[in-house]
Amino acid sequence: MAQTLIRGGWVLTGAPESVPVAGVPAHSDASPTPAAIRDGAVLVDGDRIAAVGTYDDLRAANPHAVVRGGAYDIVTPGFVNTHGHFSEGLITGIGSQYTLWEWLQELIAPVNPVMTRDKAYAGTMLQGIQMLRSGVTTANDMFCSDPIPGDPATPGVVQALDELGLRGVLSFGSGDVDRDFGPAPILDELRVLEEATAASRYSSFRVGISSIGRYTDAAWEQHIGYAVDGGHGIHIHIHEVREEVTAARQRTGKTVVGHAAATGMFDVPVIAAHSVWVDREDRQLYAEHGVGVAHNPVANGILASGIAPVAELRALGVPVGIGVDGPASNDSQDFLQAMKTAALLARIRDLQATAMSAREAFEMGTIGGARALRMDGEIGSLEPGKRADVVVFDGDSPALANVHDPYQAVVFVAGSREVKDVWVDGELSLADGEVTRVDPAEAVARARPLAQQLVAEAGLSRLSALGGAPLEGTERP
Repeated sequence: MAQTLIRGGWVLTGAPESVPVAGVPAHSDASPTPAAIRDGAVLVDGDRIAAVGTYDDLRAANPHAVVRGGAYDIVTPGFVNTHGHFSEGLITGIGSQYTLWEWLQELIAPVNPVMTRDKAYAGTMLQGIQMLRSGVTTANDMFCSDPIPGDPATPGVVQALDELGLRGVLSFGSGDVDRDFGPAPILDELRVLEEATAASRYSSFRVGISSIGRYTDAAWEQHIGYAVDGGHGIHIHIHEVREEVTAARQRTGKTVVGHAAATGMFDVPVIAAHSVWVDREDRQLYAEHGVGVAHNPVANGILASGIAPVAELRALGVPVGIGVDGPASNDSQDFLQAMKTAALLARIRDLQATAMSAREAFEMGTIGGARALRMDGEIGSLEPGKRADVVVFDGDSPALANVHDPYQAVVFVAGSREVKDVWVDGELSLADGEVTRVDPAEAVARARPLAQQLVAEAGLSRLSALGGAPLEGTERP
């Protein structure tokens, strides 16, 4: 395979070295990778990054490499989406009048029993295309549905991501409270998903725990045991809303964070989605155990859950990444929107423009997310030896015609239409703004009848125009 030299007027490596944006010295193999390189390039060899430096130096040393990108483009690491739900892939843009617990009862609970592999595949394909178009190269997902014995849904997610060329960290997050099937079918689905990811080039496995309120004590302990015994990480929702804290204290005498620590959950790598209502002691436990946090600013706004204390967590050394959350709670899967919103909410919360810089938001979207998933040795930054997950922003677009500060250009200015190329494992999954391995029109055509079927089966006709719900102010033809 020929080497590829990915060129940019700016290469924002995401590397930890603190280097001023202007006047960055040329990179050499003897020095750490600079955080930003003017007129830079990334050399890709196979599925790995071979070198990072100035374009002139790397071009001279590798004259036969294929060149992509241009002198005005911005090159970044692939973005790491630290939390989402492909199980919501066919119910985007519905039920925004509900807060979280109402939303779970009125929308998610009816959908869970009718989620099949075909629907999982179709929904993942739709949402994966949107993620790639916004520069996501890794998606940490929790699939939430009722297990169907003999017909597991989660392999459909693995299949779709493999076809798209999108890296996934996949978990299954069904609970057994108020269900008549008990924990056994849930554990069976975990095993099926574990086997499917083991056979995948792009996907890996974690144990999913949707939230403490959805699990009996026995199932909670079984899931933690599954993770500890198998050496797996855990993906869980924690303290998304204030009511969850109260319910946990009434049930266990502790917050969810305290109960998780006391029951051995933090003996394995954990990424905790949301963490909006974490107190001082919770935050300290996160720091002591290296728990990662997935901050979901857009979904937390839509569901009126609150604003996570990101600055306080980061000050303690807690790794914080950004998530788009599910297609039914965000409702977009555009990572650039989420990254921009993270910075905006921090500023609104503190009424300070310095509360979160564009560069800090960029860090959370790249290497910060990789740290939260404990994958920073492989992804999250453009450094030699890491996997070649690379994004190119189109510097010839009107939005990026004049780049005064490359971090602000990516976080505050660029949209998904500026994402030109996306490499995952050294191969183009998006080229010139379009996915390379699947036909979006076919994905849309496949999804439409399945979405209509889901609305009918789940009894969502009162909420969905696909089921005949009248839209206010609309006349039927």
